[in-house]
Amino acid sequence: MAGENFDKKTSIELTVGHLLVLWNIAANRLSELHIAEKFTAEEKRAIWVFEDLCEQELINQRIEGRPAQEWDALIKRALEYVQSLPVEFL
Repeated sequence: MAGENFDKKTSIELTVGHLLVLWNIAANRLSELHIAEKFTAEEKRAIWVFEDLCEQELINQRIEGRPAQEWDALIKRALEYVQSLPVEFL
């Protein structure tokens, strides 16, 4: 493992439903939890990068800048979508 290239880019495919749920967790939910206080500075930076990547992909998918009520409904539908998937899919 000594020769790992941590700068190497990866490509992960997600459904838009998963992307919305993950972005919501990173951008909103984690900051509300007291457990976030236990994250190291490095862990927080990794979460912020992940949040930024999710946000950029939401922009790329033209899912951005919606009123709060519309966002809440969108996140709710994304959560319902993720919950509806069979466990084998995960």
